[in-house]
Amino acid sequence: MRNLRFSLLALISVSFITNYAQTTLDEVLVSASRIQSKKFESGKNITIISQKEITQLPVNSVDELLQYVGGVNINNRGGFGVQSDIGMRGSTFSQVLVLVDNQRINDPLTAHFNNYVPIPLSEVHHIEIVRGSASASFGADAVGGIIHIKTKTYEGLFNNQEISSTNGNAGIGDHNLSMLDAGVHQQYKRFGFSAAVKSSESDGEQLVNPNFTSAKLGDSLHRNFFDLKTYTAAVTYRGDKLKFYARGGSDYRDFAAKHFYTISTYDESIEKVSSYWTQTALIFDQENSRTELNASYRNGKDSFAFNPLFTPNEHTTQRINATLSQNRKMGSVDVSFGFQTDWQDIVSTDRGDHQITSNAAFVLAQKKINQLHLNGGIRIENSDKIGTQLIPQLNASYKMDKLVLRSSLGRSIRQADFTERFTSYKINNLSPGRNVGNPDLEAESAYNFDLGADVYLNENLQFSNTLFFRQSSNLIDYTLTNSIDITNLNSNTLIDSTDYLYAQNISEATTWGNEFGLKYTQNIQNGQIGASLNYTYLNTSTPDSLVSKYIANHPIHNLNGSLNVRYAGFGLNVGGAMITRNAEAADAINAEIKDQYAILNLKLSYTVKDFPASVYLDIRNALDTRYQEILGSQMPKRWLMGGIRWNFQRTKLNPTIVPIY
Repeated sequence: MRNLRFSLLALISVSFITNYAQTTLDEVLVSASRIQSKKFESGKNITIISQKEITQLPVNSVDELLQYVGGVNINNRGGFGVQSDIGMRGSTFSQVLVLVDNQRINDPLTAHFNNYVPIPLSEVHHIEIVRGSASASFGADAVGGIIHIKTKTYEGLFNNQEISSTNGNAGIGDHNLSMLDAGVHQQYKRFGFSAAVKSSESDGEQLVNPNFTSAKLGDSLHRNFFDLKTYTAAVTYRGDKLKFYARGGSDYRDFAAKHFYTISTYDESIEKVSSYWTQTALIFDQENSRTELNASYRNGKDSFAFNPLFTPNEHTTQRINATLSQNRKMGSVDVSFGFQTDWQDIVSTDRGDHQITSNAAFVLAQKKINQLHLNGGIRIENSDKIGTQLIPQLNASYKMDKLVLRSSLGRSIRQADFTERFTSYKINNLSPGRNVGNPDLEAESAYNFDLGADVYLNENLQFSNTLFFRQSSNLIDYTLTNSIDITNLNSNTLIDSTDYLYAQNISEATTWGNEFGLKYTQNIQNGQIGASLNYTYLNTSTPDSLVSKYIANHPIHNLNGSLNVRYAGFGLNVGGAMITRNAEAADAINAEIKDQYAILNLKLSYTVKDFPASVYLDIRNALDTRYQEILGSQMPKRWLMGGIRWNFQRTKLNPTIVPIY
C-alpha cells in the first residue's frame, strides 16, 4: 500500500517541475557555456534560483537549497550544511563541478568537501544549476552537471546601477544553535566593494546510536556538534573597457564526523577542515570582443581523527587554476576560445606527497538561425594521469510561441582525486574493510544525451519534461576486493587474504531517467501564492549487478517541492520531499537507510509594512522523521529556530557606464 500511495503521487507529479526561472524568457541570461546566452537558447535543462527565492525558503546553506531542485540529489551527513554529497542525474558526488564567478572550487583532496562553498548566502546574486555534461566548456568533473554561484559583486561589473545594501539573517534555535549570515554591498560609479560573514554553531543532539533506538550495552553517547565559519570580501573596478574583480576569504569547520565515512564500531571521528582562497578576473571589452583572464588559488587543511586513541590524519592541499579566453562576434556567430591550466598539490600523512597538472584548450561557438539556436564546441585536455582527451559538445533549442524544444549531446571526463588514488598509501598492515587508493586509475569517460521541452502557458504557469541518458566507462568507485588481487601497492600495506574497499575503474555503467515538473505563481490582493513540484526518476545499472560504494547511491524516486504564501505581511513556506531508495543496513552499529521516507520543513514569517525586515520561525523536519542518507550518519530530528532577516537597499541607475559587449 505504501508503494501504491507513492506511485500515485509520482504519477500525479509527472507534469510538474521546480524551474525557479523568471517568467520572461528573454530576460534570463545564463553561462551554461562560456558564451553568455538567454536561458531558452542554451539547449540545456537549467534552473535559476534568485536571491529573493533563497530568502523565502527554510535554508541556511547551498546544499540545503539544492534539495528543492529537480534532478539534484543530496546525501547529507547532518544538517545545517555540515557536510553533504551533491549529485546530479544519478552522478556520484565527484562528478559535479562547482563554480563561483566562473572559477572552479572543487576540493582536490575529496569531493566530500565540494559543498564547502566559500560564499555566504547573503552575498549570492543567483545560482545556476546546469544539468548534463559541460566538460567541453568548463573541463573535467562536469559529468552530472554544474552548480554555478554568481555573487552580487561580480554581477555588478555588468550593470549600470549604483547600489548600497546591507542584508542578512540572524537566529537562534534548539541545542544552543546560533547562526549569522550577513553582508554589505556597495557599488558607486566605477568602484564596488562587498564583505560577508557566515557563522553557524551548535552543541548538537544527544544521540545513542545511528538508528535512534534505545541504547544497548556497549553503545556510546554521541553529540553531532558543529562550528562553521566563513568570511569573504571582494573589490571591483568597472571602466568603460577595463573591468577588474578580486575576492578573498576563509572557511573553517569543526564537527563531529562519526560514521561519515565508515561503519566501524570504533568510529568516534572528529574532523577539522579549514581553507583560504583568492580569485581574480581581468576583463577587457572592445566593440565586438571580450578578453578575460580568470585565476584562483586555494589552500586547504584537513585534520581527521578517527578515534581519540589514534593519531589524526593531516592533509594540506593547494590548487591554482587559470583561464585565458576571448569571446568574439564573427558575423552572425558568437565564438569563444581559450586556454586553461590547473595545478594541484597534496602533502599528507597517509596519502603521501603528490602533484597533478592539467592543461586544456577549447573552442566554442553559438549560432542563431531564425528560431533555431545551436551551440557547441570541442575541448582538448591533457595531463600525465589521463593522457590527451578530446571532449565534444553540441546543444540545440527551438523556440515557438509558448514552447521550447531542446536537446544536448556531449562527452565528459573526470580524473581521480588524491583520495581515490592514494588513500592509506603510507599505512602498513591496514585493517580489513578500509578504503584503499589506486595510483593507476584511468580517467572516467561518459557520453550524455538529453531531450526535453519547456512549456510557458502564461506568465503564471510553466512546466517541463526532460529525458536523459548517460553511458559511462572506467567509472571510479570502491569495490570489495581481496588483497590477493591488489598488486600495485607496497607489500607491507595490506594483510594477506584480506578484503578491502579498493578504488577501481568499473568497465561501464548506464544511467537514465526523467525529470518532470511545474511552477505556478499568482499575485493576489496584498500578497502572492507560489507553488512548485518536481519528480525525478533515476535508474543506474552496472555489469553483473556489481556492488560498489557510490555509483548507485542515489534516490530512485524523488518527489519534492514547495508552497509559498504571502498575505498582508504574513508569510508561510512549506518545503518537503518524499524519497524512495535502496535500503541498506549495518547491524554492527544498528544503522539503517530506509527504502522510503518523507521530510517536511516549515517557515513562518512576518514583515513589518514599509520596513525591510522580518521575523521568522523555522521548523526543520517537522514530521520528526528518523532517517539516514549516508549509512550510520543520523540526520537531525525535529529542530526549531527563530530569528530576524533584513535587507536595506538603495539602488539608482548610473547612465555614465553602460556594458559594451
